Amino acid sequence: MSITISSATARIARQLPEAEVSLDSALLASARLMESMLLARQADGIATFTGQTALMRLAKTQRSLLETQNDMIRVHHELLGIGRDIKAIADEPEACPKTAELVEEALMLRSA
Repeated sequence: MSITISSATARIARQLPEAEVSLDSALLASARLMESMLLARQADGIATFTGQTALMRLAKTQRSLLETQNDMIRVHHELLGIGRDIKAIADEPEACPKTAELVEEALMLRSA
């Protein structure tokens, strides 16, 4: 399947924020879960440290989500650089006539 640079750019521009927001949603959901778990163990008859292992695993999951967000920020930054590079190449087509074709081919290989 072949895709033009402008189509790929539009698709990435739409999907990247969606991916970033989904990570925020996952963190918010896990924070709400953490709150519910902590409130639940304050109920009468529940031992003070009930569910501690589950809480520790949830905290580990939250750390992983934060690390994933950091990686997503890096992806966003890298894509911005690629966008600037491609724009610079597109602005000077005479410098290397096959550059646009090579860029499109590289984008197709990356998406495969």
